[in-house]
Amino acid sequence: MTMELSDKAKELRNEYQRRYRRKNPDKLRKYNQRYWEKKAEQITPEQEARELSEQGWTQRQIAEQLNISLGTVNRYLNT
Repeated sequence: MTMELSDKAKELRNEYQRRYRRKNPDKLRKYNQRYWEKKAEQITPEQEARELSEQGWTQRQIAEQLNISLGTVNRYLNT
C-alpha cells in the first residue's frame, strides 16, 4: 500500500531523515550492512531452479516444487 504525502509532509519527512543520518552515521552504516548481507544470503527462485536442475530434477518437478509455471522454469534454465 502506497501512501501519497503532501509536499509539506514530504519536505518534513526528508528533513527528518537528513537529520537522522547526520546524527546516527554508525546506526545507518550497520543497518545498511545488515540489509545487504541479508539480501546476499537470500536465494532467488532462479538460483533454486538451477540448483534443482543440477541435482537431476526435471523441469516439471522443479515447477511443482517452486510453485511456478513450466515456462518460467524453462526461462530460468535457458537464460
